[in-house]
Amino acid sequence: MAEAFIHVEDLRFSYEDGESGERTEVLHGIDLDIEEGSFVAVLGHNGSGKSTLLNCLATIDKPSSGTIVVGGRDVTALAGKELAKFRREDLGFIFQDSNLLDTLTAYENIALALTIQKAPVREIDPRVREAARTLGIEDVLQKYPYQMSGGQKQRVAAARATVTRPHLVLADEPTGALDSRTGVEIMELFKSLHAEGQTVILITHNQELADEAQRVVRIADGLIQEMERGSHAV
Repeated sequence: MAEAFIHVEDLRFSYEDGESGERTEVLHGIDLDIEEGSFVAVLGHNGSGKSTLLNCLATIDKPSSGTIVVGGRDVTALAGKELAKFRREDLGFIFQDSNLLDTLTAYENIALALTIQKAPVREIDPRVREAARTLGIEDVLQKYPYQMSGGQKQRVAAARATVTRPHLVLADEPTGALDSRTGVEIMELFKSLHAEGQTVILITHNQELADEAQRVVRIADGLIQEMERGSHAV
């Protein structure tokens, strides 16, 4: 059996209350393997630990203990330049509220990701336009976030997260603030990314959206309860 692209073993996360000093354990020992090129939905209610799991995978939160191996590297042990390189080159993150920079146009928001990656200047324009064409946002490239709809902003955010061609795309409730029709459109984008061979992990509390993934991981009380195949399984 091939080695998993993402291997999570006995992952635990807790935090200390600043006033009482009491520790609250959020993740109680997560074990999870994800194959390269998978489209996985992590499903759970508010407070289940799903966003904390995603933040640990994204190296935003540091686990209290346990191991996260991505592409053969223990990312929990990365620091300094190595950690920055992993975030810059291997990871794309899509937030619930798109998290675009208000003072930049859609084009500039997407291009910024390539600039940070130090992509050759001659490559930036064609890659931005290719990502925009793929995600159907060519007509908003010169608009600022306040001039876009929620769905357009999430498409720009998806372009920014994927234009660097990361190995792993993480999305935290990306449809949570959108109407149902736009949410369905965003899910189609994730299916497209998966079809292109990228590994996609989606956090959601919506069962119907989760079922659209290739695999559904159900989490509750900081533990994985069950795993099942989604309708997008092949």
